Amino acid sequence: MMHCLADKQLIQHLLQLDQGHLFSSWPPPGQVDDQKQKLVQQLGHLDASYNGGLVAYIKNAKQLLQDSREGKNPFEGYIPEVPDGERMDFGSKLFVEHERQGVKAAGHAAFVLVAGGLGERLGYSGIKLALPVDCASNKCFLQVYIESILALQNKASAERGEPVKLEMVIMTSDDTYSRTQALLDDHSYFGMQRNQLHLLKQEKVACLTDNAAHLALEKDDPYVVQRKPHGHGDVHALLHSTGLVKKWQQNGIQWVCFFQDTNGLVFRALPAALGVSSKFGYDVNSLAVPRKAKEAIGGIARLRHQDGRCMTINVEYNQLDPLLRATGNGQGDVNNEEGWSPYPGNINQLILKVDSYVKSLEETQGIIAEFVNPKYKDPSKTDFKSSTRLECMMQDYPKALPPSAAVGFTVVNQVWSTYSPVKNNPADALAKVQAGGPSHSATTGELDIYQVNCRALQMLGVHVEGPQQATFNGLHLDLYPRVTWSPSFAMTVDDLKGRFPCPDQVHIGQDAMLYINHADVQVLSLDLRGALVVEGQQDVDITIDGLQVDNAGWQWHALQDTDNSEEHQKIRGFTVIKLETEKISFSNPASFTVPEAPKASEPDQEQAESARGATESKEGDLTTSSRQQAQEGKHSLSSGAEHSSPVESKPRESNTSETDFVRRLVHGIMTKAAAEAKGASAETKEAEKLAADAAKSPKPKDEVALKKGTTGAAKGSEATPGHVVPAAESAEAGDKHARTEESKPSGSPKKGTKKAKTDTAETATDNGSAKGLDSAVGGTLKPSSPKKGGAPASKEVEPAAEVKAAAPSSPKKATPSSPKKKGIAEKVEDAVKKA
Repeated sequence: MMHCLADKQLIQHLLQLDQGHLFSSWPPPGQVDDQKQKLVQQLGHLDASYNGGLVAYIKNAKQLLQDSREGKNPFEGYIPEVPDGERMDFGSKLFVEHERQGVKAAGHAAFVLVAGGLGERLGYSGIKLALPVDCASNKCFLQVYIESILALQNKASAERGEPVKLEMVIMTSDDTYSRTQALLDDHSYFGMQRNQLHLLKQEKVACLTDNAAHLALEKDDPYVVQRKPHGHGDVHALLHSTGLVKKWQQNGIQWVCFFQDTNGLVFRALPAALGVSSKFGYDVNSLAVPRKAKEAIGGIARLRHQDGRCMTINVEYNQLDPLLRATGNGQGDVNNEEGWSPYPGNINQLILKVDSYVKSLEETQGIIAEFVNPKYKDPSKTDFKSSTRLECMMQDYPKALPPSAAVGFTVVNQVWSTYSPVKNNPADALAKVQAGGPSHSATTGELDIYQVNCRALQMLGVHVEGPQQATFNGLHLDLYPRVTWSPSFAMTVDDLKGRFPCPDQVHIGQDAMLYINHADVQVLSLDLRGALVVEGQQDVDITIDGLQVDNAGWQWHALQDTDNSEEHQKIRGFTVIKLETEKISFSNPASFTVPEAPKASEPDQEQAESARGATESKEGDLTTSSRQQAQEGKHSLSSGAEHSSPVESKPRESNTSETDFVRRLVHGIMTKAAAEAKGASAETKEAEKLAADAAKSPKPKDEVALKKGTTGAAKGSEATPGHVVPAAESAEAGDKHARTEESKPSGSPKKGTKKAKTDTAETATDNGSAKGLDSAVGGTLKPSSPKKGGAPASKEVEPAAEVKAAAPSSPKKATPSSPKKKGIAEKVEDAVKKA
């Protein structure tokens, strides 16, 4: 009965507000009563979900629509001024100082992700949080955000000496709530405990058809009111109504960090911005970017009213320039001598002080000032092109603060280091670039991650080769080496310094791909000219010292309009073809050095041979003792947690002479076969000689891989005596030789053993296409040549004492298959079996 009375009262109120059109087409009672009831129930829901109900919504809408039609200036009487804030260069001394302070402040922070939108505007049918951030890691935005918060949580726990739990809120909508929940469930919340993460849902509001604020009905269903999102300003009301902010305050939380759903670089700047908030005690701190005058992005300005009121707020770009001109600045919004507007660009990433936030929420219930933005059909401003609605934005929160509130901004001067959102589909992105603006596309969103990582390493002193020029979806871009890592590996500049303590001993080639997905990895010396993936389970320490990787790597291949690709590939304009990958992976809790060094207790002869092999390896490397000093001394890890210094893993036991016999036998067979294919009798004699001498002079089991330039078969039919020819490499295959990693697969039944898992010529386009797989490796897939104890790709490695032989590596360059090469491979397999 009460429900019926409430419905009747609501209908009466709506009729009084000139909303009779909602019911004018109803047929007599008894006809489609279920449809009528559906409309009444929806009206009741809209009434309950808006502060003040539908009556307040319609009254607010009428006033705002009248102001819009009359062209009323919402900032009438205000004079804009340049606000207070902190500007810094990425990686500078000031940046690092703020970053250090911000990491400490992060231990007393909560994080709020605003994610109410779908990816339809991008050309992606899923929720934007599920979109991969980059193709090297293939991690989605939500995973990267959660891992970043967990990395800050680990730092806070290490600093305090006790477990710390940082909480996260995700504000969703009707469109994204269930799919966000499913994404979390399917991936076990990406490592975050369920009680740390709160999933909230904002409601939509009714649409309006005209200046009289008539509620809009769906065109194909007169019993349904059109609804649209109310804007991300609803997050403040939701946080208040759930009591979360009050609880955070009681638990010692001092800061709340708000960020958007598709900016993969936000956590590169957020620690430094937190440091600024902590240093200056800002009630509101906007993480902003440099902005060109009149650029289509809101500017942050201090507005001082004639009556003495003052506030620092975002002013939309189409309002800022007219406001400046109307208040005595005849030039309006212009660039300064450095080429930037003095009013930084708002990117809707905020840090609020909890104490003042709680007080404001209690006074306002979290209600943010609304606005309306109708699209009129003509200058008369009478009819709309389409329905509109009232909106509110979370960055307008400072309007509710007293003039005494401390409101500032943080700007990192290099936009590429902090802000590269994924907002536009390929066509719109290209149009924006042609108009002189940034594309803000999935293409640049990924490539900017590689850029900031490479530039950060270059700042440390790592030799990272410059970018290539590439064109994807019509955008001409810099394609840096594809370098990325998990947040647990490095969150700050200090982290990177600890991970790369000898930066001058690290070289990353122009077309390299490096992905480090583990916390406890230290790179002392590395020469990377291909694809390298480093992974490890908990309590595994990995040190990379003297590793050389030279394989075919991964290719970022531009797509054509006719290509049948997945959505996330099309909106980027490329797919990734994985030709060869060296993968280092350990699961047994211990410390490992890659490549492994020989045991000090080996027989004298083997020691001498090992020393000779080390001399033949890469010249100019740091000595083992100097590297140990780097690990144990001033170059200790800087993540705040204690780490044991990585130590060399135990060398494997093997039959050196027998293994060497197989190596030389394989060498002889292949050299002979290559010579026969070209009719070169001199080479045949040399091969026979090498095969005959195969068992005469064994080399140590820990023999390191020959340095680049002395491995692989030379072009043509010539084979240099004493040089290793890969099994799947024909005389025409070139001089590239891929190393085989030593790795242990996750979940391996033999703890402590490792798995050589070189993905040779995996033409793994992300859509699963295997096109070109055979041709990429000359007709057959062959494992890479292992280091000691190695094994063919994708096969379990038995204990070292049982290892009898190892197959050589596959070629780097793609060559067509041929019967001759297949025969060579069979001879090699026969030789290994006989041994």
